[in-house]
Amino acid sequence: MEAYWDLIGRIIKESDLVLEVLDARLVELSRNNLVEEMVEEIGRPMLFVINKSDLVSKKSLREQVRELKKKGDVIFVSSKRPKDVKVLLYAIKKIFKKHGKREKTIRQVGDPKIKTREAKAEIVVGVLGYPNVGKSSIINALAHKKKVKVSKKAGTTHGIHWVKVTNEIKLIDSPGVIPLVKGDEVRYGLIGAKTDKIKDPSIVAHALIKLFLKNNPKNFNEFYGIEINEDVDDVIEQIGKKKSYLLKGNNVDEFRTSSDIIRDWQSGRLKL
Repeated sequence: MEAYWDLIGRIIKESDLVLEVLDARLVELSRNNLVEEMVEEIGRPMLFVINKSDLVSKKSLREQVRELKKKGDVIFVSSKRPKDVKVLLYAIKKIFKKHGKREKTIRQVGDPKIKTREAKAEIVVGVLGYPNVGKSSIINALAHKKKVKVSKKAGTTHGIHWVKVTNEIKLIDSPGVIPLVKGDEVRYGLIGAKTDKIKDPSIVAHALIKLFLKNNPKNFNEFYGIEINEDVDDVIEQIGKKKSYLLKGNNVDEFRTSSDIIRDWQSGRLKL
């Protein structure tokens, strides 16, 4: 299999436009700056697809995408709303009409033989995004059938997939795993990736509690039936006691409690 960034570069180059699928709850955290820089450098128009928008208030969405709109077109979708598929298809066609077909690479005599085939369609759309932001679900909805394996485990999309949406539109799907860099464990935990591989769930749970403390403490209090406060360790202890997650000595099982908080967030039960 090609190296990840080689695959990403190939997808962008072969596309007429690129979709970056983002998590509506954490738009900035689910963006990948390196991918966006590659799209800009190669010169493809970009459409930011804000997925899971049903899990976030309209006010929160407006605040999160204010700066994003300066970089490209933005559309809000949810795989749970069938009408959003038509809205997304319209946006794709609108952007293609504005920017047109990418220039074809002209091969010269003596150029090395191409090892891979390109996706051929009137409109070729690259789809990129972190694991578990809902990329596969959007592709499946656009294709009106189960074309890409969907799982709650991160990284279940491997290699490159071509997916026919209509007679004129074909999608190029990216691999499901974006390489980890130092400090990405919190990012991965919050956007729903690598849940079973988080070494210290308490770090992610701490970040999550602080997120709610800043943006929506009321929802957090109502969901867990506690009083959220600045002392994050106390919050985890309150939740652990309510769930009876206790170790010997009546001490709260912080690992199990933190893991539960993360799962509640990733599943969409705990809404921002």
